[in-house]
Amino acid sequence: MRRDDDFGAALRTLRHRLTPRAAGVRASLPAVRRVPGLRRDELAGIAGVSEEHLKRLEQGRRRPSVEVVDALARALRLTVPEHDRLRLLAGFAALPEPASLIPREITETARRMLNRLSEVALCVCDASWTVLAANELWHTDVCAVPEAGRGRNVVWRAFTEAGPSVFEAPERLDGFRATVVAELRETAHRYPADPELSSMIADLRTRSPEFALLWDAPPTRGGHADRLRVPNPHHGHLYLDLDVLRLDPGDLRVIVYTARA
Repeated sequence: MRRDDDFGAALRTLRHRLTPRAAGVRASLPAVRRVPGLRRDELAGIAGVSEEHLKRLEQGRRRPSVEVVDALARALRLTVPEHDRLRLLAGFAALPEPASLIPREITETARRMLNRLSEVALCVCDASWTVLAANELWHTDVCAVPEAGRGRNVVWRAFTEAGPSVFEAPERLDGFRATVVAELRETAHRYPADPELSSMIADLRTRSPEFALLWDAPPTRGGHADRLRVPNPHHGHLYLDLDVLRLDPGDLRVIVYTARA
């Protein structure tokens, strides 16, 4: 049997094993399903690939990219060993050994951006979206955060803070929440032994039903909200565009706020 056939057979077995409920798929009529586990169209929708492409993969008529293999592994809720095996069957190396703790150091590249981009509001976050540092304009015009604690974490504040939202439309907040939860899930996969990350996720699941629902649902991304309306004591409201950059090495996120043209 060729490797493509091995991959396709393994993919079919994993798809049949996962129940719709475990995958977060809503029940649909008829109540009696014709196939065990997920239907092909359901898995394709969760993983973000076409049903035809998935059919060809399962039949051994198409070789997947590593990005598609990883997306399928996330959609199928595979363990790390199962994910590694699926990668190997597709002809790719196993996942790199995860680091034990999230990197929380400001790299030289990030420090250079903080020092030089003084005309825009900017902050640097670690992979869990905890603010590590920010420039003066960010502190004065955008946000005030405590010196330490959960209040420095963007995800924590997005799900626990009450009061008016800075997002211009409710759907932008919903999209932002879905995106950061999906990214936080990937971070937990990369750093499974980080105690602060595990503790924060557990506390968010307890305190926020919205977070718990997104955490247990299939991964979806709504995009980082790019339009904000931020109250400012000196200027009334600031209308800002938001962009998120990722820095490697260091696994950092740079959040840049610029005044709307």
